[in-house]
Amino acid sequence: MPDPGAGGISSGEVGGVVAGLVAAAVAIGKGLGWLLNWRDARANTRTAKLDKWHDELERREKELDAKLEDRMESLERQVAQHTAALDKWRMAFHLVAAELLQRHPQSTALMQAQKILAEAFPVSLTVPDDMAAALGRIDAADGR
Repeated sequence: MPDPGAGGISSGEVGGVVAGLVAAAVAIGKGLGWLLNWRDARANTRTAKLDKWHDELERREKELDAKLEDRMESLERQVAQHTAALDKWRMAFHLVAAELLQRHPQSTALMQAQKILAEAFPVSLTVPDDMAAALGRIDAADGR
């Protein structure tokens, strides 16, 4: 040990300074490690939240897709049923209207109905010659 009055540094003092520096370095290292771990943990938490949100959105999207698909199938069935019924109704009306037009060609109501149907359904209400001949044979067989 050097003399206290000589102004030298003792080995204990050097050891104390080194120990202090080591302790400070360890503390700084631990602090930096904690900071990096905190940022990693925060990033992991954010990633976990985003993954959960993404999964929830995918689930909801699949549910909506299934619901829309069911609804579309239901609407397509309804449209097909209504179209078939409308086609039958239109065909029946055309047959009746054609017959009435032959018997009452000047009927205002039939002419208006024909105009309305011609706009809605561009189909001719006149009976083709071959059909008229067939209807004539049917009428003759029925005794009309």
